[in-house]
Amino acid sequence: MSVSVKFLLLLFIISLSSYLRPVYGQKRNEYRGAILSADTTLLLRGIKLLNLNSKKHTVSDEYGNFVLDYKLGDTIEFRHDHWETKLVYGDKLKDSVFLKKRSIVLDEIVITRNRHNNEINDLKEIEKEKNKKGGIYYGGKPPIALLNPFGGKPITFFYELFSKNGKRARAMEKNIQLAIKESKIDSVFNRNAVKMSTSIKDEDITPFMEEYRPTFEQVQSWNTYDLYLYIQKSYESFKAVKPK
Repeated sequence: MSVSVKFLLLLFIISLSSYLRPVYGQKRNEYRGAILSADTTLLLRGIKLLNLNSKKHTVSDEYGNFVLDYKLGDTIEFRHDHWETKLVYGDKLKDSVFLKKRSIVLDEIVITRNRHNNEINDLKEIEKEKNKKGGIYYGGKPPIALLNPFGGKPITFFYELFSKNGKRARAMEKNIQLAIKESKIDSVFNRNAVKMSTSIKDEDITPFMEEYRPTFEQVQSWNTYDLYLYIQKSYESFKAVKPK
């Protein structure tokens, strides 16, 4: 084979390789992975994935898993209201994607102000009127200053403390405070919050909420993420013990 023929053949091979390379680069791959919280092992459901190049999109399932087509030059966006948006380039994709929680306040998730609030306020007003009619002005908890012999009211003190009306007022106030705490729990841990955070079936919501109802002390310190995390972990426990 002459030198000129070899040279032409070499040029042809180089040209063919250059032509095939971009064609090969167009090959689409199926990207499978899972999305987790960066600071826990919590699997994240409902995360929106968007291929910014092809515009194809999907959402992670209840186990944090997803499948999305991509090619090496594509950029994948991971987005959710409660998590920081993340961009990952096609050649950097891994089996696990970790998202950081956003700094958000509790009222960004569905927190209902239910009718209990109005009922409690009405109850307070009714109790206040009853106490006045019964001669109770300190809710059955008289201040020690009433015992002061100079300007105090010792009779009022002992009446508030030991009378039937005074005892009833204290019991009623205790019930009202308990109702306030229960109302606070209901306003945070409710059906809407549970449905937004899980894939729970409607028929399972009531038994789930009864079994995993949080305490007043817990909800007092929660932000949105804490509530979401509590519901997610509780639901995983609920599914594990639920009869098949």
